[in-house]
Amino acid sequence: MERERIAPYIGAVGCLVLAVVLSAPYFAITTQTQLLGDYYSAGPLGVIGAIFLATLGVVIFLSSVRGRADPELVAGIMLVVGVAIFGITALWAVSIDSVVLFSFPSNASWIEYHRWVSLAVSGVVAAAAGIYAAAVY
Repeated sequence: MERERIAPYIGAVGCLVLAVVLSAPYFAITTQTQLLGDYYSAGPLGVIGAIFLATLGVVIFLSSVRGRADPELVAGIMLVVGVAIFGITALWAVSIDSVVLFSFPSNASWIEYHRWVSLAVSGVVAAAAGIYAAAVY
């Protein structure tokens, strides 16, 4: 019963943190707008879809906690969405061209690690969705 109660909160917080982490370069780097566009659209899908799904994930996770939706339905939806978020983020993280990655100004050198932090946080979202689905079913 404890996992069923805690997992949606962890998932919602993970989704919120992921949306903030993935959006950080957009707000922190004010120059090099074309380079930011190339960074976010790297790979076949880019990462914008993961930001959208993470934002949506907050609402979906909390809908079962608030009693607005069936917990089994929410667990199933978030399992699919969590795996999709992780897949999109992983595909994006390994597809970023090193030329794009190392073309940012020196004061934005943290961007070299940004993709791996994003991937780790998306893994937390997928794990929370899996734990919630296992607890509910």
